[in-house]
Amino acid sequence: MQRRNFYQLRAEATHRGRYHHEYCMAISVTRDSPTWQDMTADAEDVITEALRDLARWLYRQLEREYEYLTSDEAVDESIIANDYTFTGSGRRFG
Repeated sequence: MQRRNFYQLRAEATHRGRYHHEYCMAISVTRDSPTWQDMTADAEDVITEALRDLARWLYRQLEREYEYLTSDEAVDESIIANDYTFTGSGRRFG
């Protein structure tokens, strides 16, 4: 898409709303043409969808990492690696 627009496209994504997912981004696409030439007809849609695809992929990676870090296995590994000890009531000891 950039090639078809002589590498003059620029996109800006900003957060909107309370949640964080690919549809919480306001995306604006412009063409920085020295001759004020408009971008091709489908440029904005293609760039917007590419940024939303990237956002979906990033959110999936973050979710997987969060699920791993909060899993029983990861918590157990951290407790063992840091030599944490606990009382019978679950409070940290030592």
